[in-house]
Amino acid sequence: MMTQTGSTRPLFAISIAAVAVIGMVALGLWQLERMRQKEERLTSIAQKQQNGTVALAALDPVSEDIRDYSVTFQGVPHPEMTMLLDNQIEKSQVGFDVIVPVQTAQGWLLVNWGWVAANKSRMTLPTTQIEANANNFSGIIMVPENNPLVRETAAPNATFPAVIQQLDLNFIGELTGQTLLPFVIQLNAPASASFVRTWAPVVMPPEKHFAYAIQWFALAIAAASVTYFVVFARNKKV
Repeated sequence: MMTQTGSTRPLFAISIAAVAVIGMVALGLWQLERMRQKEERLTSIAQKQQNGTVALAALDPVSEDIRDYSVTFQGVPHPEMTMLLDNQIEKSQVGFDVIVPVQTAQGWLLVNWGWVAANKSRMTLPTTQIEANANNFSGIIMVPENNPLVRETAAPNATFPAVIQQLDLNFIGELTGQTLLPFVIQLNAPASASFVRTWAPVVMPPEKHFAYAIQWFALAIAAASVTYFVVFARNKKV
């Protein structure tokens, strides 16, 4: 005679397996959604590249998606407010992206000057050479997204150069005391031997998201199959 505890074991196993299968299917669907987003982004980038380089003043960040536009602009950089974006990797080497506020006719904006290698000691920050007399620039617009899992280590009254953990425009506005435009420009010109500029708007291609989706769906099918054979097939034999 099967005890009450024994009769609840298959139900418990099925419940656990169902939760796991639902979670795997959800992750597979999420990967497919990410694939769709990446495909749309790549299509948008291709369309914007056909327009060539445009003047920053000709774009409206309120009414249009200005991401990935190649733009030219004029402004005055303020290297006395340089920030170092932490934990940036270039060819397996840890370093910083150098972020400098630039005052333009459109307002204050953040400009990513490029990557520099970190020193062996975290106590010593790398030195950066920003030409304060450079006024004509070109670059690519990116719109930063805040990661809620990243904890900012800089204080609002930190001294410069300040090490920051992400491009939180609200926090950086408080840090610099300026109202910032809602985007960042990744600088292409003027050319510089001091910074590495390998911008990649889409790091993971859509095909990789599709492959991950297939893996999650396959794991879901495998989990459901194992549960069926272990729970139901065994019970039929008993």
